[in-house]
Amino acid sequence: MVPGMRIGTHLPDGWQHTVDPAWLEGWHAQPFALAGGTTDVVVMGPTAGSAPPLLLLPPLPGFKEAWIGVAHLFARKFRVVTFDLRARFVGPPSWHAWLEDLARIADAFAPDEAIVMGHSLGGALAQRWALARPERVRALVLSSSFARVGSTRGQWHKRYLEQTLVLASQRWFPQGFASPIARSLAASGAWVYDAHCDEHVLAFVRAGIRGVPIALATQRVRLAFAHDTRDDLPRITAPTLLVVGEREARWAREATEELARLIPDAEVRISPEVAHLHPISSPRWLAETVTEWVAREASPDWW
Repeated sequence: MVPGMRIGTHLPDGWQHTVDPAWLEGWHAQPFALAGGTTDVVVMGPTAGSAPPLLLLPPLPGFKEAWIGVAHLFARKFRVVTFDLRARFVGPPSWHAWLEDLARIADAFAPDEAIVMGHSLGGALAQRWALARPERVRALVLSSSFARVGSTRGQWHKRYLEQTLVLASQRWFPQGFASPIARSLAASGAWVYDAHCDEHVLAFVRAGIRGVPIALATQRVRLAFAHDTRDDLPRITAPTLLVVGEREARWAREATEELARLIPDAEVRISPEVAHLHPISSPRWLAETVTEWVAREASPDWW
């Protein structure tokens, strides 16, 4: 790899035109050096030291923009830091490399304790960070995450038919066909959609589906299947909040239940009427719920 080369996952430009303009408030990416190249980091909210730092770790495929719907809301109370997960590795793709990247970014933008929040695959990385560096985690928020990728037995329709229909139609169909299909899928709660996914959300998700290389998605899925923290989660000492959408697939709800059994004293909140896209389909509920919980359980001396 060439020094200065972008090695972070990158959502192609144009997505900005799909979202609610309010979501872009304070959203400014800057390059940041990692081993072997650069990724893009967004830092927003109050100045350093004047508010609790909140590290937002993105889901598959690793675009920081997965947090675009809720980041500006969090930035009213937190110093928000988020970034693109690396796509290029020295050697085989590994969780260890992601942890090293997270350490560099945390040292630069949240050098002491921070609230660490991850969605889905990002939640798996957050678990690993809390286990490896417990002194750096003031509180842990795991959104629609998992201790391991569980079985989808008995759920073949959602896992194979609905997912295939969504990905194929939104990636390859012309916009004029893809858009009404997405509206119909959202209305019926297909795959990760829910009825709260408006036109902005649907267009943004479509941009993401079209922008991710298939090889990169495959790489991420392999890393997800390699993740298993069940034996280690009882060692987590940080206050932990688990969030899951009320209408997520059964395996996602079961994964949250497993996390609740394994992490000592973890609390659970159910985001009403939404599914796996709840950080963008119901961002206000998520921001208010997490902010209230952090203020009560983890950071009274920060406010």
